[in-house]
Amino acid sequence: MWYPMRHSNTARFGDGLYFVGCRPRPPKLRIVDTMKQYLSMKNLLSRRAPNPDRAEAGFTLMETLVALVILTFGLLAAGQMMYLAMGSNSLSRSKGSAITVAQDRLEFLADRYRQSQADPDLTVGTHTFLVAAGETAPVPVEVKNPNDNTTLNRFTVTWTVSQVSDPRAGRVLAARQVLVTVTPAQTTGTTSNTKAGLNKVVNVTAIFSPKLT
Repeated sequence: MWYPMRHSNTARFGDGLYFVGCRPRPPKLRIVDTMKQYLSMKNLLSRRAPNPDRAEAGFTLMETLVALVILTFGLLAAGQMMYLAMGSNSLSRSKGSAITVAQDRLEFLADRYRQSQADPDLTVGTHTFLVAAGETAPVPVEVKNPNDNTTLNRFTVTWTVSQVSDPRAGRVLAARQVLVTVTPAQTTGTTSNTKAGLNKVVNVTAIFSPKLT
């Protein structure tokens, strides 16, 4: 915007005053513009210049590799603990089932002993099948789940009958010592299926003696 200005070389013509020189009027300075400029300058001054020596934020390749190695070892340890827990469950179930099978066989032999001390299943030596039950070859014993009748464990059962020594010289006891051995078997046949940490062979011993009168 232009406005008239007095000048030394003005000329008067009659009652009128005419100006021959002129210049631009300076812009009005508003408060809003002043505050904007102040805030802009303040923000500019508050910014810190980037430090080229300072490392940028983030993970280096070495840090990532170390973290992966630690994570791998942690997962391996967790997997091993899970395997041991599952193995402990399997071992406990197998041992419990084997002890039950051994006790059943001992009860059967004890009943045969009460009936006759000369029973063929109680002669001195090792036995692999029950003659009294009509068996002619080893028969695996299966432990089944009572809910769905599925097979949980299979075992082969052997027992060894021996004389009980008498500390008195020249005396022989009529008692019999019976050692029952229960061995985990394969799903078919009578082949042993012993696995460390999952099952084991169980031995149970009992002594049969005639009833004292």
